[in-house]
Amino acid sequence: MTKAVPYLIQGKNIIVVVGGKSHTISKDTHIAYSKIVEALKAQDWESLVDLVEPKKAIVNFGAGNVSIEGNTVFWKDAPFNNALAARMIEMYQEGFPIDPMVRFMENLMENPSKRSVDQVYGFLEKNKLPITEDGYFLAFKKVRDDYLDIHSGTISNKIGEIVEMDRNLVDDDPNSHCSTGLHFCSESYLTHFGSSGQPVMILKINPADVVSIPTDYNGAKGRCMKYEVVGQVGGDPAQAFTSAVNSEYSKPEKAAWPFDNSHLDDEGDAGDDTETDELSEIDNADDDDEDQLYDLLRVNGEDLEYYDMTLAEARERVAKNISQKKAALKIVRAGTLDEVE
Repeated sequence: MTKAVPYLIQGKNIIVVVGGKSHTISKDTHIAYSKIVEALKAQDWESLVDLVEPKKAIVNFGAGNVSIEGNTVFWKDAPFNNALAARMIEMYQEGFPIDPMVRFMENLMENPSKRSVDQVYGFLEKNKLPITEDGYFLAFKKVRDDYLDIHSGTISNKIGEIVEMDRNLVDDDPNSHCSTGLHFCSESYLTHFGSSGQPVMILKINPADVVSIPTDYNGAKGRCMKYEVVGQVGGDPAQAFTSAVNSEYSKPEKAAWPFDNSHLDDEGDAGDDTETDELSEIDNADDDDEDQLYDLLRVNGEDLEYYDMTLAEARERVAKNISQKKAALKIVRAGTLDEVE
């Protein structure tokens, strides 16, 4: 059992001493600040140590250009610091699949504009636009009743159309609010353009093809050089992406982003009638074999988290992760991938 960790709270900072080494955890800058506070309140010293000094093993993703070491995302061995990196670390620590995010980052880094690289993910998160399994993203576009674009009336936007133009003809100045380029937008912008009742199409866009995010309308629209029309909104645009994100996942309710919180109650906790996969898996485990040991793997990613535990210890760890909303774990027989049923 991990010993109690000395700590001192000073305003927005927490000073924690782990292994004789002092760490200053700032509320304003440390990605795991809230989790560290929870661990301190629960006197969960084991989790606290892992949060303060995360494992330093480098985890490589995708084609090998993206890696995570501790609390840092690297692109080709260089630290990558922006909103996308922070979200990837948070999701990885919580046990969510980040493959779509990795593919998105790989696509994004093909964009020749540093400004676009810095802006695109923040635009998506701010406007709640989802990332697809292949690392593209979805956005909206309002069109005429005949599916031609509203501005020129010359570009078809029927489902299946791929529309593109030369990149150097797209205005890359975010301060040019109405200018040349192929336009896409968020749900909040739809009421500011076109007429009520006109078709609203769903576009699929490679982040590498985004040229600029204009500053007007609170950053709710963008210009790109290419998009594919993949659908049409049939009702409320705010609900259009419910089934569109990561549709090929075996458990789409655990889509990588945005998070689906439909199973949570008003307090953010699972309701009384919510049955978790993790608990149902271990309820049927065999209690009779006292010599059998078990390992715990992440449900997403299959990374080994704990090993050589008794069944009681494994159950306790799984339940603890559920209650603390940490990585979802599954119990397997030690040294195998034979899941307990």
